[in-house]
Amino acid sequence: MTLENPAAGRTWRRLAGGELSWETLRLRSRILHRIRSFFRERGFLEVDPPIALPYPNIDPNVFPVTISDAAGRASPLFLHTSPELSMKKLLAAGSGNIFFLGKVFRDREGSPLHHPEFTMLEWYRVGEPCDAVMRDVEELVRELSREFAGKEEIRRGGESVPVSGKWPRWELRDAFAELLQVSMTDRAGLRSALGQKGIRPGESEGWDDLFFRAYIDVIEPALEGKGAVFLSGFPSALAAMAKRRDGDAELCERFEGYLCGVELVNGYEELTDAREQADRLRDLAARHEHQTKTMLPIDPEFLEALFHGLPPCCGAALGVDRLAMLLLGKESIADVTIR
Repeated sequence: MTLENPAAGRTWRRLAGGELSWETLRLRSRILHRIRSFFRERGFLEVDPPIALPYPNIDPNVFPVTISDAAGRASPLFLHTSPELSMKKLLAAGSGNIFFLGKVFRDREGSPLHHPEFTMLEWYRVGEPCDAVMRDVEELVRELSREFAGKEEIRRGGESVPVSGKWPRWELRDAFAELLQVSMTDRAGLRSALGQKGIRPGESEGWDDLFFRAYIDVIEPALEGKGAVFLSGFPSALAAMAKRRDGDAELCERFEGYLCGVELVNGYEELTDAREQADRLRDLAARHEHQTKTMLPIDPEFLEALFHGLPPCCGAALGVDRLAMLLLGKESIADVTIR
């Protein structure tokens, strides 16, 4: 990477190709500043948790990056894929509302919307339900679009999406019923519905594999025409750290927010029952080991914090590079990040 004279209006030139203008860098800096101001004005404390940890977040679909310790310790350190565990320890210690804005790392990522290193915004509200962090998303996007896009709308691929009001909520079970005419928990039905759409899953694929195929290949493409929307009511089996929905234990209080078909944010009401969380993490670790042939250790300090007492709270994680891409009318996160 070489840096040319900024006074001459030149650009960063990446070895991998492409250009990132100084104006884009300035705008990105302003976006980060406005995000911090948004949360500070609402009384949140910014926290700076450790990046390299002895215990990772465990998710069968997320692969942590490991590094060696100079002290020669037997076990590697994991670069955090999210600050979630560290932030929940702070919540259990009485931090109140908190936010993080910084880098996270995930292995085996790479596409116009993915990169192994990216900037994440994560925040938690104490004593409030999911709707509270959904409102944060709506207000944050509205304020930023007004400042950086000139109006309360986002444009992408010729589509203009208003973000001035409340985003529609679409129950995931309703999305499956409408787009696939099947229950999202019906393994045989999912296999048949996918086959009718020309998608041929392998014979050994389980229900969760079929669910993700349907979600990625059918549900997500349909969201491109939905503008700004929240999908809610995910299966509890696929959200190990989310609270089960009252009156329907098969579902949890989890949502994902999409803007112009781009997944922007994932959030949920936090599971605070320490014993249930420990059981679900053990199940998740076993599933991760089965799928990846890699055993990941569960953080005992996190479980200790839960037994100490995690207050009722909700949280969300938002991809800042994707948000900057949408605000600035770019096609790829590579157009708004230094590589």
